[in-house]
Amino acid sequence: MNILNRYLYQQFCKNFVLITSALAGIYFLVDFFGRMDDFMAAHKSTGLALKYFFLKIPFMVDMLQPICILLAGILTLGILNHNHEFMALKAGGISVIRITTPLFAAALFCTLIALGMAQWLLPATKAETDRIWYEQVRHQTPKGILRKGRSYYRGEHGIYTFIRDKHAKNKFTNFSYTQLDKNFKIEFMLTASKAAWQRGIWTFFQGQIKRPSLAVRQRSYAKGKSFYNIKLFDQTTLDLADNPADFFIPAYKSGERSISQLFHNIWSRTGDQQLAWVNFNNRLSFIFLGLPLICIGLPILLIIQQIWGRDLALAIPVSCGIAFAAWSFWSTSQSMARAGQMNPVLASWLMYVIVCPLGIWLLIRQDRGVT
Repeated sequence: MNILNRYLYQQFCKNFVLITSALAGIYFLVDFFGRMDDFMAAHKSTGLALKYFFLKIPFMVDMLQPICILLAGILTLGILNHNHEFMALKAGGISVIRITTPLFAAALFCTLIALGMAQWLLPATKAETDRIWYEQVRHQTPKGILRKGRSYYRGEHGIYTFIRDKHAKNKFTNFSYTQLDKNFKIEFMLTASKAAWQRGIWTFFQGQIKRPSLAVRQRSYAKGKSFYNIKLFDQTTLDLADNPADFFIPAYKSGERSISQLFHNIWSRTGDQQLAWVNFNNRLSFIFLGLPLICIGLPILLIIQQIWGRDLALAIPVSCGIAFAAWSFWSTSQSMARAGQMNPVLASWLMYVIVCPLGIWLLIRQDRGVT
């Protein structure tokens, strides 16, 4: 690494750390004053509140890193331009692409750190902050969890496991319902290939019902054995205490999964694979969102300086406007993908395909002195 590369790389990383610290500090204070009253109202200790806010810092950094990468690139190149160092480098025969390459490399390095955080750090910290906030402060204990596309729910009298039908919210496959007694012995167990809930009644298809034999129940438990009566059925109805509206799995639980877990959900044969593709591409494209932002932000900075003779005074607000527009475009595409109106891969990466070549083309034009 030569002197120029090292200098630009160090300046970018320094600015990135400063900007991230400043924005995360603002985020921290707003979140602190907005939620501290809830901790006090729930009579929770200050230690628990501090633990919550401390563990939430990685999430704050993750949410801010795309805009921080953009601002770090703008600030680094803007200061270089303001001090006439950029002009001196160009006068020495160094191209704009050559000058900005270390900035792109530094942006990629910061993005890879964010990717590592999303894989190994964020799932654990977000799961803990969600547990503190929703369960201990809000007293909203989730009764359902999702593991590898299969739902598990603790009902009023028993435990449900099933796979949701992605086309109908009140239909399920691979359905199982189990009731246990106080000794954790099976008291009632139903399994069915399909289940449907309509007008307050559960209907089950192609399954079996297992109950302990009343005649030998006491004797079998004493000997450590168990005997069951098994009834097969093609179709049967039951009046269970719970209904699909009770199968509540909080939306925030999806944010607790790592990149590898999201990827695994795509290839698992359970669950909604369309939604799995949306979640995986959404998460991954967000992590890399800083790259197209800096790719278009740097040439915009140079164009503003060339036309109006200003850099940071206009470049920073213009860059924020660019970031907002790009974010809006990306968010709209994600909404269309979730609604099934757009391919998940196209929705997540279309902006990259448009913005990155445009930014490189504008940088090349700067070498030719064209605005």
